[in-house]
Amino acid sequence: MTNAVKTSPMGARRRAGFNFAVVGALAVVLLIAGATSAFAHSFLVDATPSSKEHVAASPKTIKLRFGGGVEPPYSKITIETPDGKILGEGNTGVPGKPRELTANSPDLAPGKYIVRYRVLSSDGHIVEGNYEFTVDAK
Repeated sequence: MTNAVKTSPMGARRRAGFNFAVVGALAVVLLIAGATSAFAHSFLVDATPSSKEHVAASPKTIKLRFGGGVEPPYSKITIETPDGKILGEGNTGVPGKPRELTANSPDLAPGKYIVRYRVLSSDGHIVEGNYEFTVDAK
């Protein structure tokens, strides 16, 4: 003899509905958690000079603005030639603007240059990237 438990069709539907609700709620929680952690990273949102920009003269500073706060002591900006020669590096946090970093630029001759950055976000994640700009001949 078996100990089968009889289940009514209504009870089975209620359990299925409950399971669906639990799985749906869990999916929403995971989606929100993933989205908030992605928005917390300090991705580059603005740069001076900007990507692909042609400037008439060598910039005195490189200014980067990020979507979230950055930790200046653990962040670095470099200015390089296309073949990888580093011409300048460093960074300075901007007082009162925790999302900005600047770096002094050496006097740059006409040509293409690459700005590379590696920053530690306030949320603890490292974000790296680069872009090019051009100093035009006079």
